Amino acid sequence: MISRTEMNTLDDDELILDSGSALRLNAERITLEPDKHSRLVFVTEPYGLAIERYKLLRSRLFAMCPQGGLILVTSPSPGDGKTLTSTNLAWSFAEAGRQTCLVDLDFRARGLGVSLGHDIPADDDGVGEVLSGTSTISRAIRQIGDLSLFVLGVKDAMKSPSKLLAADTLRPFLAKLRDAFEWVIIDMPPAIPMSDVAEVLPHVDGALMVVRAGKTVKSLIEPTIGILGTKVWGVILNDSLIEGSAYYGYYGYNEERKRKR
Repeated sequence: MISRTEMNTLDDDELILDSGSALRLNAERITLEPDKHSRLVFVTEPYGLAIERYKLLRSRLFAMCPQGGLILVTSPSPGDGKTLTSTNLAWSFAEAGRQTCLVDLDFRARGLGVSLGHDIPADDDGVGEVLSGTSTISRAIRQIGDLSLFVLGVKDAMKSPSKLLAADTLRPFLAKLRDAFEWVIIDMPPAIPMSDVAEVLPHVDGALMVVRAGKTVKSLIEPTIGILGTKVWGVILNDSLIEGSAYYGYYGYNEERKRKR
C-alpha cells in the first residue's frame, strides 16, 4: 500500500505504471557543456589515469554490493572533492551499463550543477521541489545524453534544509529511486558541522568519505568516521600523487602538468 506521503512524490502515471523503467523513459535528456577547467574527467580526459582510478573504485563497489545500492558521499570539510568524486563515480557506473541516479542533497552549496556544467533553468524543478511536495521525480529528473545516468539537482540553495531531509519526506523519495535504479549516489554536504549527513545516513546502504591530500584537516577525519559509523564503505584519498607515476590521483595527467608550471 502506498502512503499519503509517498503519493506526494509520485506522478499519476507513475502510480499506474509503478515501474522504474517508465520513470527513466520519460526523463528529459540534456547535453552537458563542461568548460575546459571541468574535472568531469570522463568528458575532459577520457584516456587519463583518473579514469582508471574511478574504474578501480567502481569494480570494488560492484564486488562489495553486486545488487547495487544507495551510497552517500561526504567529506570532513569543504573543498575535499566529494562532488568531484560523486559525479565521476556515477558516470563510471553508467558507462558500465548500470542504471544510475546522481542526487544532489547538498542544498547549501549546489556543487553538482557546477561540476556537470548544467544549472537547472528557472522554469524547471529540482530535488528541493520534489521533497517539498510541489513537484515530482518524473518532472525533475534529467538523463545525460544516451548514458544510463540520471540526475536530480538542486535548483535553489537554502541555509536550513532539515525539513526536506526529515525521515517521513526522505524515505518514500529514496524508496522510489531504489526501485528505479541499480545505483543511487547522493552528494551530501561535509559531515561537520551540519546535521544533514546524520539525517540522511539511516536511509542509505553505505557511505564514502573523501579526504584531500594536503587539504583536509586531520583532526576532522576521526569525528567524521564517528558520524558515519558502520555505514562507512571506504575512504577515498583525493589529489594524491601516485608513487612512481607522473599522475595525480583523481585529477589526471593534464592537471599534474599545470601544477608543475
